[in-house]
Parts: sequence; C-alpha cells; structure tokens
Amino acid sequence: MIEILESPDHLVAMKISGSITAEDIDRAYKATEGALKNSDRVSFFAEIGDSLSFTIEGLLKDLWEAVGHIGQMSKYYRAAVVTDKSWIGAAARLEGLVFSNIDVRVFTPNERAKAFGWASATPPALKAPEPPQPSIHLLHTNSSNVIAWEIDGRIREQDIKTAVEHIKPLFEKEGKINALVRIKNYGGFDLLAVLDDDLIKLKFKSASKIEKYAIVGGAPWMRNFLELMNGVVATEIKVFDTYEEERAWEWVGAQQAALPE
Repeated sequence: MIEILESPDHLVAMKISGSITAEDIDRAYKATEGALKNSDRVSFFAEIGDSLSFTIEGLLKDLWEAVGHIGQMSKYYRAAVVTDKSWIGAAARLEGLVFSNIDVRVFTPNERAKAFGWASATPPALKAPEPPQPSIHLLHTNSSNVIAWEIDGRIREQDIKTAVEHIKPLFEKEGKINALVRIKNYGGFDLLAVLDDDLIKLKFKSASKIEKYAIVGGAPWMRNFLELMNGVVATEIKVFDTYEEERAWEWVGAQQAALPE
C-alpha cells in the first residue's frame, strides 16, 4: 500500500510497503497533482518498507501514469528514496540517470530524518523557458559519399528528426558511405530523442551502409565505449582527438566544404 504522509506543500511524501495496487498508484499521482496546484515545482520522499510487490494492475497503472506525466518532468526537483534494499536503490539511481533533471538520492533507514529534510528544501523557481537551440548541425562535405555533422548541446527529439530528414536520402543511394561526427559539447540526450522511430530504423540500416565512422572529440567514457563497439559492429569506428580533426577528414576521404552562397 501507499500511505501519503504529512509534509510541506511542495513535497509529496509517501510510505510504501506490501502489495501496490492500481488504487495506490492513483493515490500517489493525485497527491502529486495536488502538490503542483500549490507549487510550481515539487519534490518526493519515499520510505520503502521491507516487503514490496506490484499487482499486474498496479504495474500497468504506474506505466500508464508515468507516460502521461513525462511532460511535467521539469517541475520535479528532488527525490529522496529511503530503503535498505540494494535493488531498489539501484533502480532509483537508474531513474536519476534517465531523468537527469531530477536530483535522485538514496538513503538508508537510519538516515530517514536527513532524507526528509533534504527532500523538504524549497525548490528554486523555474527559469522562464527559452527556445532550445539546435544541437545537431549538418556539415557540408566535398564528397557525396561522406556525411558529417557536429553535436553541440543536449540532443532533443526535434534535433533527431531534423538530422534524420537530411541523412535519410544518402542511405537510399547505392554503395557504402563514410561518416564523421564532431563532438563540440555533448550535453546528454532526451529519452524521447533516442526512441524516435525513424532514428531506430536508420540505425539498423547504418550497420551495413556505413563503412567508416570517425568521431572527433568527446569525453573519455565515450571513446572507450565506441572503441569497444569496434569489434561488435561491421562499421569501422575510429576516435580522434580534437586536434586530429584533419586526420579524421582524410580517413573518411573528404573535407568540410563551405556553405553554398
């Protein structure tokens, strides 16, 4: 069951234990909606008991409500999870990675008071939204068989749609192509961006279509990941430091061309 605890207006505090039903999930989301009527941003406190399980109806209800609340993620500030179960802590931390705008922290039962105090902090006011600038910029090349782009910022759904629209025609051509991506500033990605249907289809095609894939720049973890992928996919992947960009262009067999007048 889910018990809603007394808390400040901007905090949704819950004690969760036993079997979670669809009614419990509905109660939790209604508490969240009620808090958002009084505050621009809300935080969460969840104290999780020893035994925890979901009924099928409860799980489906949770998934359904979660999809409906994706658009409100910017209004969620902090989430404190109190548990002594390692798998619950791991799941909470994973959610913190996926929904990176929410500060998720896991506390032990002995730290309950600390967790409640941390989650009770008044959220700062939301900044007035600014139109996001494109983060994927297509680069012109002097070869019709080489595509290139630059990543600068957080990748959003619209960035992916625009990039796919430009790249797709090249994938319809006969023969192999090479690709180069310059990573100027990688700010992560929105979940909906990587779930874009056209992008997924394009990724399947790229496995057999792209012969060489050059990456210029990027964080160390990205280099390690891409170099591991080199032995898994048919595409030859090579990572270059920023100062090696000229070598990267030579490797894919093209140069960056000036924009047409």
